[in-house]
Amino acid sequence: MRNKKDLYVAKCLKDLNMMTEIPEKIKGLNVLSLKSKAEMLFEKAMTANNDNDEEVVYIYLMRYCQILQFMKKTFIDDTIYINCMYKQNLKKALNMLTYIKDSLEKRYNDKTIEEDNSKLPKHSNPKGKQSEEKLNFEFESTITNENLLYLLENTDRKKICLLDTRPSDIFYKNKINSCDVINIPKENLVLGLTPAMLTSKLEEPFKDKWTNRHNYNYIVILDQGTEDIDDDQRLLNLRSALLKWDPSCDNSKKLKFLKGGYEDFNHLCPWETSQNNMTKLNNDVGPLSDVELDPEPEYEESENKQIQYPSLGTVQNDLAKLKLKSTLYNGLTTDIKSKLDHKDNYSSEEEIDSQELTHIPINRPQLPIFDRSTKPPVKINQFKNPEIIKPLYKNNDELDDENNELPNNIEQLENRRLSLENSFLENVDSYVHEYKNQGGDGLRGLQNLGNTCYMNSILQCLSSTEDLVKYFMNIYSQFVNHKSRTKGLVAKEFSNVIKNLWSQSGRSFQCQQFKDSIGEYKDMFKHYDQQDSHEFLTILLDWLHDDLNQPEDNRIILGASKETGEEDWGHWTKANNSIIQQLFYGQQKSTVSCDTCFEKSVTFEPFSSLSLPLPSESNKCTLSDCLQLYLNGESICGWHCPRCKRSRDATKKLDIMRLPPYLIIHLKRFSSNGYKKNSNVEFSKTDLDMSNFINGLEHRNWKYCLYGVSNHSGSLDGGHYTASCLKKSINKWYKFDDIRVYEIDSSTICSSEAYILFYCRKN
Repeated sequence: MRNKKDLYVAKCLKDLNMMTEIPEKIKGLNVLSLKSKAEMLFEKAMTANNDNDEEVVYIYLMRYCQILQFMKKTFIDDTIYINCMYKQNLKKALNMLTYIKDSLEKRYNDKTIEEDNSKLPKHSNPKGKQSEEKLNFEFESTITNENLLYLLENTDRKKICLLDTRPSDIFYKNKINSCDVINIPKENLVLGLTPAMLTSKLEEPFKDKWTNRHNYNYIVILDQGTEDIDDDQRLLNLRSALLKWDPSCDNSKKLKFLKGGYEDFNHLCPWETSQNNMTKLNNDVGPLSDVELDPEPEYEESENKQIQYPSLGTVQNDLAKLKLKSTLYNGLTTDIKSKLDHKDNYSSEEEIDSQELTHIPINRPQLPIFDRSTKPPVKINQFKNPEIIKPLYKNNDELDDENNELPNNIEQLENRRLSLENSFLENVDSYVHEYKNQGGDGLRGLQNLGNTCYMNSILQCLSSTEDLVKYFMNIYSQFVNHKSRTKGLVAKEFSNVIKNLWSQSGRSFQCQQFKDSIGEYKDMFKHYDQQDSHEFLTILLDWLHDDLNQPEDNRIILGASKETGEEDWGHWTKANNSIIQQLFYGQQKSTVSCDTCFEKSVTFEPFSSLSLPLPSESNKCTLSDCLQLYLNGESICGWHCPRCKRSRDATKKLDIMRLPPYLIIHLKRFSSNGYKKNSNVEFSKTDLDMSNFINGLEHRNWKYCLYGVSNHSGSLDGGHYTASCLKKSINKWYKFDDIRVYEIDSSTICSSEAYILFYCRKN
């Protein structure tokens, strides 16, 4: 849970604006010095952003924008100024200021009302009589955690009943204990649900409370943390059961949905829950990313138009349009303009003390208090559709474009394939390279729906796979195969998850709909038992590939060698052509030889990940040790030798023939008897060289850099999954522990918990 720092700098926005003025002597600096000061202020603002300090962020960004505005008036023809203006920092600053201003205005107003109310006598009237009159949610379908706490403290608790829809095991571990609670797991909330049907599904301790539900003044539905009931069909089923199919009582006024769910309630008043946790200090909470401060992006529907980016020829014209919004300044724009109107190009190099620019005249409290202000509403995003990218393979792509001839040899064919593949990745980047600026930075947590940390870990690693994100953020819908096993539904829900992780601001996201969808096609994901993250990843990639597969029936396979696997690869990719195949699939050769007559059987197999064994005799090894062990070969018994015509002992040898752009490596920590190997595997983060482990003819870069790790701690029976991911745009590593997201040092990535490694081929 990420919380904004309590207000402590000013009492209102007007007072805060008085602290945003830059020193008068700023006008005497040249363009290089001004640029340096502006960059310093922006960095300070981002640091304060990580501390959740909206007031300090506002001050620094206002000063930053003032400097740029002065530079615009003074150095509008200077290339240094143009470069400074056209970095994404200015756009980001304006977006952040727009949101922060609205947030601060509301928070200052709420704080003033709270202070005024605290001065009134608390018990001048009978308990609860006037309290309920003050509450303004009588006809609302939702109730905030603050209002629920108010009801618990000022009305009869026996008249309040909570319907907790979390899984039973999660409910019994952590629950609200201040009033009557009925646990109704979501798996029971089916379409067409009636109150009578629910009675038979409830556990014995809850049946009497459910039967007497009409005696309560308030019935509050809650889950782990969903913001909007309209996003969750199962919660809608429960609401419909009580509103439409409970004719013996009118529940329309008493039925509410708890905004923020159990998660927010526990952070607001942990003493009212079985967790009984004391409020944590800020250093116990994951740092806030700038995704929390960016406003929700408003996407305009595009009618197959390609995204346009500014060119150098339009810079001068666009400069005139880059004006700071007057609404940001509350009338300060005119004052700033008059004070910064002095023009003195390239004056002396006098340096302004950085403390003058960054000084904020307040005393910080030793123990900051959490702010529980209302979060921004979630908006439905619409995404632009850029021009359709070219697939990796085209019909008859072996034909030479210039002379319409076939390649002379297999090496030429492979080089053409690699050229097309690289062109594919470049096209994706050129069309949608600004996806990370469309509202979020990919630092959004995922709520644990009940032992779903295995799923959250994999989704965060895939959400850090840049080319996959670009594809699903923009154009995936143009390639959906509606004849697949899941009719394209898994790809659709996966795209929704990616868009929510990258395109929306705010707190953690609940991917219940995604889980429900995959549960429809695999029973092991239908319920809330812990699963293996690698098994989930393998099945998910297989489903996504099937949902996006566009077979190339007209493609001709000529000149491919069978001995090297080229022919097998050509036929397989002809029938399997998708973004998943293009990004994640490689090929390996399996050679089984009879130990008696040495007869060999060779097959070529595609793979989406390499599952590497760990040396059993050592608690510490390297990834190279695991790779070598994987390729050394193993003895197998009972192999039917085609030459001996009987079962023989044999040796199976694997060779890697081709590697994908994104290489997934699975460390086999779990044995068949449930034992887990906690060996510390050392692996390269920036320069994994696979040249010693490949036996194919392909001519490509074999060096990879790490960008994601799925971690497993604990045992097979009682473990927990997390993810460590690199956000390349800011070159920082973050830990994703369900809803908690916080920055980590790259030196902590290699550990005995590393389970699945995600590598990207270096350019």
